[in-house]
Amino acid sequence: MKKVIEFCVRRIGMMLCLGGLILSSCVRNDVADDNPTRTVLVYIAADNNLSTDANHNLYSMKSAMGNGMGHLNLLAFVDIHGAAPIMVRIHDHKIDTLMTYPEMNSADANTLSEAIDYVRSNYKSDSYGLIMWSHGTGWLPTAQLHNVAARSMGYARGRDGGRDEAPNDNVFGLFDRTKSFAWESRSNQRPNYVCMEIDDMVDAIPDGLFEFIAFDACYMGNIEIAYALRHKTEYVISSCYEIMSSGFPYYEVPKEILSGNLTHLCQEFYNYYNEMSLSQQMAGISLVKTEGLDSLASCFKKIVADFRDSIPNMDVSQVQCFDRFDKHVFYDMRDFVEKLGPSKEYLNEFVAILKKCIPFKISTPYIFPGGKDYWPVDAISIDAYCGVSIYVPLKEYDSFGLNGDYRKTAWSRATDY
Repeated sequence: MKKVIEFCVRRIGMMLCLGGLILSSCVRNDVADDNPTRTVLVYIAADNNLSTDANHNLYSMKSAMGNGMGHLNLLAFVDIHGAAPIMVRIHDHKIDTLMTYPEMNSADANTLSEAIDYVRSNYKSDSYGLIMWSHGTGWLPTAQLHNVAARSMGYARGRDGGRDEAPNDNVFGLFDRTKSFAWESRSNQRPNYVCMEIDDMVDAIPDGLFEFIAFDACYMGNIEIAYALRHKTEYVISSCYEIMSSGFPYYEVPKEILSGNLTHLCQEFYNYYNEMSLSQQMAGISLVKTEGLDSLASCFKKIVADFRDSIPNMDVSQVQCFDRFDKHVFYDMRDFVEKLGPSKEYLNEFVAILKKCIPFKISTPYIFPGGKDYWPVDAISIDAYCGVSIYVPLKEYDSFGLNGDYRKTAWSRATDY
């Protein structure tokens, strides 16, 4: 009962704070600081069950953005359930509303493009960063996740408007929610949400604009997404598995963004969750340098060419997986390659390139630590974490067309995988 009351208080507080955010902020076209060194856009697609967490993260940013940080323009496009989308600037412990939009779909790539264009046009900067904040499900296409794959793979029913039940009969999802890009709630429709396809997301991002793109969203740390973004950004920050709904520790993020220390930003994310109680000690993060991904693709192509006939029937039970699907989609890339059994020459080449592409990665020992004492699933032991996941196109996945969709990805086309 206490947790239910706490949740209700948080929900009411969110709506009151959001109302204050919209009504009391200055509605104006803000003037950017002269020659700022960095401008960062946080794209918050939270017209779903993450609205409370979005509001909390915004006010964490506000507390962190104090005086003397004029060299950083921190902006956020915010689409929260029950409110008009807004563009805000966070500075000097204030949140100023720059723009109020008519109702828009933040899970539409055109909306993302419009937000990026606004920031680029109004805030000239030496460098730009982008934080993508919402649910996320890696490279999986919407039709597969929500119409075929989600039901076949036992994905969390909360996506479909249902609730997972914890062993103690408390409603799981209201308290220890995880955050998995993007989806927007749609009432009286089937399915009752819409999502942004990865190809559309990539097309909406200008080539070479962003120094980094960070995903505060689940399952976005796969080689398929990193490779698709290789012309869009120098670095990708993401997790191979699910992220707790509280997201990045935004009271620290602005400082790390200002300093440009992306490695330390990843370390702070890990530290934040690793110091929590057992049920929330769940954090995997990596920093991917996109410059070497074409070389990685070339090396991977040579390796899988020797195993083209055996991969569809491969026993993957001993390969590190990161998802809680009945049929897994996200496997550790290095562990997969090692268990394929390539020649020592090819394996050494692959590992050397992979290390250059991933200068930093770290993970807690478990996903869903404590297992069914706290979660509706068993704990997943992390025995291998190279920093990116990869899909394995098993023959059984042909039955619902997932392999066909995978062959449309840039990574699959580049590697003949």
